[in-house]
Amino acid sequence: MTKRQWIISIASSIIIVSIGAGLSQILSKQKESTISKSSKGETIRTVKLANFPAETRNARIAIDGRVTAIEKINVAAEVSGRLGAGVKSYKNGSFFSKGDLLFQIESKDEELNLKAAKAQLYSTITQAMPDIKFDFPESFNTWKAYLDGFDYDQALKPLPKSQTPQENYFIGGKSIPNQYYSIKSQEERLKDFNIYAPFSGVFLSVNAFPGSLVTPGANLGQIMNTSRYEMVSPISSAEMALVKPGQKVILQDESTGKEYTGTISRFSRQIDQTTQSTPMYINVSGKGLRDGMYLKGSIRGKPIEGLSKIPKTAIINQDELYVAKDSSIQKIDIEVKSFEGDSALVVGIAPQDRVVVSSTNNLYVGQKVNY
Repeated sequence: MTKRQWIISIASSIIIVSIGAGLSQILSKQKESTISKSSKGETIRTVKLANFPAETRNARIAIDGRVTAIEKINVAAEVSGRLGAGVKSYKNGSFFSKGDLLFQIESKDEELNLKAAKAQLYSTITQAMPDIKFDFPESFNTWKAYLDGFDYDQALKPLPKSQTPQENYFIGGKSIPNQYYSIKSQEERLKDFNIYAPFSGVFLSVNAFPGSLVTPGANLGQIMNTSRYEMVSPISSAEMALVKPGQKVILQDESTGKEYTGTISRFSRQIDQTTQSTPMYINVSGKGLRDGMYLKGSIRGKPIEGLSKIPKTAIINQDELYVAKDSSIQKIDIEVKSFEGDSALVVGIAPQDRVVVSSTNNLYVGQKVNY
């Protein structure tokens, strides 16, 4: 190798070593800079704060739920026989008025048996009349008037009252009271052949039609009262303390805008384990109500002192708020009284408390903030 080549080789080596040393220093500085930045104090968050003055006001409790009919009755036969063809033919959805004849079971045989029993009683009293005239003359005209007014097609009238114990023994010995009460039982049973509407309403289902043979206990259909409805709405324990049974409620069908008046009737004694709310029952009335209709409304609660209206999103852990004190985050306890849309009505906020109303995620007590 020539001297010139040696010089070039040595120069190249010096240059390469110098470049390597320079790169090493640059990388070292970058590493130190990264570590320094990551270990530099904690991140300062920017949040939005707001003051919420306390005042005395009535809480508004939002409610909603579905309307259900209070009275839904399964109509069952108490006697056996064939359904008569004289009654109006009802079908699913048919309306009826209170007192309308819904089902009529043929009762010709029962009516004839009843008349035969009345004839037997009439005969028994007639045969006893000579003894009554002789032994109890003061009661003869009363018993005679009873026979004169005897009508086989009308309900049996009460027996004349005995004037003396001896007369009572005599009448009992003739089995007259026994026949009388047996006939009254038959009269009551005859009423079961005609089934009348206990209220005005609608048929939800009809399971038997004229000509069908029915037996005791057979389900003839289901009817519903269209004038009495109830809505069930969940309510929290805190909200339940602000209302009471008998309080009026304004409800609305959002699809039509029509309003209905309701009255709180009662509260359930059982809490829903999933939502930790208590079912509240509201009686609802008004034209146009239907079973299954969805209604929304609000209740005006009792006046509460020291009540603040804040955004729901500011609440953490259901009963706490973040507040800023001396540019750091602190927590305060609150009590939620009710909700109004996207807002909550709470107590526990002091006038000087600056509540964090934005960027609450991942905040922690003691964190430094800008605002």
